Amino acid sequence: MPPVRRGSKGRGPVALALTAGVLVGLLVAATQFRRGGTGSAVSGGGAATTLSTTAGGSGSADTAKLQAELVQALSERDAALAEAGRLRDEAAKAAKQQAATPGSCPDRHTPWGRSAERDKTYPELAEFLKKVAINNEVLVSVSNANYAWPGGMLQVWAENARRAGVKNMMVVALDDDTKKNAESYGLPAFRMDVKIPDSQKNVGSNHAVSALKFRILTNFMKLGYSVFLSDVDIIFLQNPFDHLHRDSDVEGMSDGWDNGTAYGYNDVADDASMGWARYAHSMRIFVFNSGLFYLRPTQASMDLLDKLIHRVETENGWDQALFNECIFFPSSPANKDPSVTRRVLDYMLFMNSKVLFKHLRHDQGRFESHTPVSVHVNYHPDKFERMKAVVKRYVDGDMHALDKFPDGSH
Repeated sequence: MPPVRRGSKGRGPVALALTAGVLVGLLVAATQFRRGGTGSAVSGGGAATTLSTTAGGSGSADTAKLQAELVQALSERDAALAEAGRLRDEAAKAAKQQAATPGSCPDRHTPWGRSAERDKTYPELAEFLKKVAINNEVLVSVSNANYAWPGGMLQVWAENARRAGVKNMMVVALDDDTKKNAESYGLPAFRMDVKIPDSQKNVGSNHAVSALKFRILTNFMKLGYSVFLSDVDIIFLQNPFDHLHRDSDVEGMSDGWDNGTAYGYNDVADDASMGWARYAHSMRIFVFNSGLFYLRPTQASMDLLDKLIHRVETENGWDQALFNECIFFPSSPANKDPSVTRRVLDYMLFMNSKVLFKHLRHDQGRFESHTPVSVHVNYHPDKFERMKAVVKRYVDGDMHALDKFPDGSH
């Protein structure tokens, strides 16, 4: 069977007519051959072409046989074309289904979506997310009772996200008290039991809880949801979903404070002992903050999470350091790169507290006119007090709300 070419739609009738013409020509030629040739008679100044017949009417029988063969050939051709179309449609459908299945997507960076089959991997969470997510996206915080008490950081986080227009937010509650408290102030809460690995038990409670998020995120990815993961020490002033590009596996906020530190720069080391070759170039970028990043459900993202889970659960390391090593370190004899695509979020929109307290507030013009999407109090230990001051500055309009705080953590 000849291959069916793309773009051949609409050529069927033409091809059919050509085939029919050829077969009819063959039919006429074969009929004449069997009769011993053609004869011509000319009369009265006009010309007419005639076909002689053989005795017994055998020419008519031959013609009928060839006509039947023609009809049969055309019927078989139509059946072959229909079968080719069916096989093409089935192949396209199978490719589409494969692309939507976690772990089998031919492009490692193409997101998969929800499906009834994937819902079976975690039916309770699947039903919960159907009520909370918008466009298969959700803003998620992970919290325990240390932050979830009424009037505490989790409530302030939720209230300001809601004020900023976020309707698809939730908390993964690590204990019953967190779930109860969150629901009391209107924050959708999903209870999830996740054990802190032995390797993280001595790194401090906040880092130990933070390290759990990678295993938690796999549940959302498998179900086909994109997650904007947020720590609770963040104040949202605009809807963060309105400022995403959605062109990468990971979009993360930076710990950098200017274009170079946030987006990368060429760093040159000087070793005078090397003489002519004293200068060695390196590429530098300040880390993604693991407290605020957007992750799409792709095979590359799953590979990243698998690698992170293994390292977090087998090494006594800081989750943010491991997060960046897994994202940025290339494949080498000692490392297999999960090869995620990544985007740095605008550091002036998704702002860390060093940018705000050390730089922006001392630039009066910009400080008065610029409103970030979010402020993450990541550089300072007095988190809750600075969070409330950020609300006073940007929600209540108090231009002096930040004045009492030092630039650093003195």
